[in-house]
Amino acid sequence: MCSGAVRSPAFVNARVSMSQFNLSALLEFIGHDLSPVRAVILFFVIGYVAVGLPVHFRQGAASRDVWGTAAGVTMAALYAAFLVGVYPWLHHLSAVAR
Repeated sequence: MCSGAVRSPAFVNARVSMSQFNLSALLEFIGHDLSPVRAVILFFVIGYVAVGLPVHFRQGAASRDVWGTAAGVTMAALYAAFLVGVYPWLHHLSAVAR
């Protein structure tokens, strides 16, 4: 038995893809490649879980529903604002830079 760690090909591939990660690619995926309906649902769920779960454990289920829904709607509205206001500006800047 070898005492050294053996890296699997999946780990190597994951490491390569993480080194190629950049913010503009993520914003391009969110703004262009992801369908608006799925993006709104995704952002709502992220906001609901990020706020709703901690509130649930501190104040109960009713507070989770109120604050989680408020956070989810806020996140979905922020996505809409990104899609309408910020994404075209970023796309214009990338086209100008080329």
